[in-house]
Parts: sequence; C-alpha cells; structure tokens
Amino acid sequence: MSNSSLQKKFIADEMVGKLARLMRMLGFDTLYFRQIEDSDLIDLSLKEKRTILTRDTKLVEKVMVKDFVLIESDDPDKQLSELMKKSGLTPDENDFLSRCLDCNTVLEDIPKGKIENRVWPYTYETHELFKICPRCDKIYWEGNHVKAMREKLRKIGVYRSD
Repeated sequence: MSNSSLQKKFIADEMVGKLARLMRMLGFDTLYFRQIEDSDLIDLSLKEKRTILTRDTKLVEKVMVKDFVLIESDDPDKQLSELMKKSGLTPDENDFLSRCLDCNTVLEDIPKGKIENRVWPYTYETHELFKICPRCDKIYWEGNHVKAMREKLRKIGVYRSD
C-alpha cells in the first residue's frame, strides 16, 4: 500500500455493506460481516483499532464506541463521497483493486500460466496481468468492468479526472 492513509482500518456494519465493498475496491482494509452483533462489532473494532462505519445512531451512542463515522446517506455512492469528506481520506489510484472485494485479503500477482484453465479463453488470450486472492482463490484482471469501476469512482468524486 502506498498511501499512509491506507494504514487506517475499518469495520462496516450490516447497514453499509455496499460501502464496505467500495472501500475494498479502493484498497482500504475494511471488514464486513452480513450479520454481527453490536457487541462483537465493537469488540473487534477496539481489538484491531478499526473505525466503525455505520448508519446506526443507537450503535454510536454506546459507551465503548469511540472511533466511528456515522453515515447519513442510504445510497452507497453518496456514502462513499460522504465518508471521504468526513474522514479526510485520499485514496491512491495505485491501491485500486489491491484487496479481494469478497473477503478483504490483499491480492497477489499470479503468473498467467497458472490460471489458464480458470478464466475464459478470451480473457486468457487478451490479458497479461492477473491477481489472485490467497484466501478465497478468486482471480482478478483488468477487464472492461474495471474501467467502468474506475469511471464510477471518478463520477463519485473519489478520483480526480486527468
């Protein structure tokens, strides 16, 4: 990770699951569990020094909750913009898709020859660089879907247009 702000870690509650995925897309270490008790979420945030991302006003009123960002919007794109403004985070485009979108693990480069039978033949023929999640074994590459993701982030205002 190249940006010092990426050292900040997050944990998202069930109310902001799509925001958690967007944060992972940007390379931020963001835990997310579809179902987690408030007490477990708070304990994990304290133990691992993670900022809680939530829309739950009752959660942030609890005594043990110290480091949190209360998100107001219910739209994931607006939530991301809101979080960037409230927290002062500045994502680095070099960290884009450096984490697995599903499990949050840091992705690793994998030689093209090792994934030949794991992606569509066209994908294999038209791409040279691939990454793999060492935890859940998902394969990533920069296809048209990734260009659309980058453009979406520019429209949200996360990245400046060149």
